[in-house]
This record gives sequence, C-alpha cells and structure tokens, in this order.
Amino acid sequence: DIVLSLKLKSLIFDLIHSIEVAQGCKADPQAGPNRDPNCWEWQRQLRYRLEDDRSCAVLMCDAAFKYTNEYQGNSPLLVHTPLIDKCYLTLTQGMKYGFGGNPYGPAGTGKTESVKALGQAFGRQVLVFNCDEGIDFQAMGRIFVGLVKCGGWGCFDEFNRLKEDQLSAISQQIQLIQVAIKERHSSVKLFGKPTAVDFNAGIFVTLNPAGKGYGGRSELPDNLKQLFRAISMAKPDNNLIAEVELFAEGFK
Repeated sequence: DIVLSLKLKSLIFDLIHSIEVAQGCKADPQAGPNRDPNCWEWQRQLRYRLEDDRSCAVLMCDAAFKYTNEYQGNSPLLVHTPLIDKCYLTLTQGMKYGFGGNPYGPAGTGKTESVKALGQAFGRQVLVFNCDEGIDFQAMGRIFVGLVKCGGWGCFDEFNRLKEDQLSAISQQIQLIQVAIKERHSSVKLFGKPTAVDFNAGIFVTLNPAGKGYGGRSELPDNLKQLFRAISMAKPDNNLIAEVELFAEGFK
C-alpha cells in the first residue's frame, strides 16, 4: 500500500528528528537539570502551541504565527538536516519582521522544497511559479493579488531570470504587500484598486547563481534584495539524508 508506506516513512522521519531534538536539549548546558524550555536548543525548533481559543500557533524562536489548516495531502516529508533547520529559522525570523525569504544556491540543493515543506508545517497553501523572461510586472501583479486575497504563499523559482527592467516595478508591488501585512492594513492598493489583505500571505523567491553555468540570470537590484532575508543553500548533507531515507525504508 503506497499511502500507508508514505505515512510510515513520514512518522519515522518525525521520530528520528524528535530523538535528535531530545538528545540536543539533554546535552545543552543552558537547559540545566530542570530542562529549561527557554534554552536555545529548544527555542530554535519549529513547534506548536494550542491557544486558549483552541486555535493552533506555530512557534520558532521568538516568532509566532497562526496555523491555517490547509489540507496538504499525504505528501512526503523532507529529512531534517542542520541546513533545513537553519533555513527554517532564517525564513521565520524574516517573516516576523515583515520580510520575505530568499534561499539561494546551485540547483538541486532543496531551496524550493524547503519553502514548500515550511508552508506545509504552517498549514499554508504554497504555490510555486517558475519565472522566465516572458513574465512582466503585470502578470506578477495578478499573481500577487491572488496570493494576498487567499493568504497563500508564493514561491517564485529562479526569480533572477526576470528581465531587469521589470524588477523595479515588481519590487514596488512586493514592498506594498509586505508593509500592509506587517502593519496589519485591511487592504492594499494594487493596480489602482483596493485588495483585501490576508495576513497569512507570504512571498518567497529562490535564486540560482548569476554567471557561468546559469545563463539568463542577473543580479537583483539592492532595493529588491532588501525585501527578503537571504539564506545560502550551498551544499546539502547527502550522507545524512541517505542514511535516514534508507533507515525509513527498513535498512539497518
């Protein structure tokens, strides 16, 4: 049964990660003999809390977000590695202060998958868009309107493939949305029309290196870089990923 197999693998992945977290907290001298929950090893983990109104909150470090119960299906989980934890921490801290997230690095390092996995942990709908030279600021604006209205996350893959003359207009749209979410405005004006704002919306971009081996990529302008918190995804821990994957499949 493929569905049951996926469930079991996901549970094993979670169990392995929970064991690593427990061992890390036990070894953290800051926790002390009373297992202080304010120790860094525990605070840097993605965790959940049931609020008084029976809603669920997602916590990481000093950032707190609303869990939105978007049905994600029985999708495979990512193997937790130190790089994934660092990526989650950077993205959540960026969102706390009203910014987007920008994982960057070579192809195949898990940039897009990390954003999708974090969205799944938040109960968010994550929509991935592959950018190219044919997309202009009007097309991007229509996508932004939809994301802001529905409260979903948009992950714009290979964002630096967009034309340079379009990036300035796109950065203005992103900045308006981020300010509206950060300052809790009920609406934002896009294309001259007021658009209702769902504060759970988020905008993320991934970048491949501009230069040799990646044709058609350009450096982002500074005013656009300032809207995102960057995290380098240079080299995944392939040995750890393979070890956990094989263990979940029944190998010893």
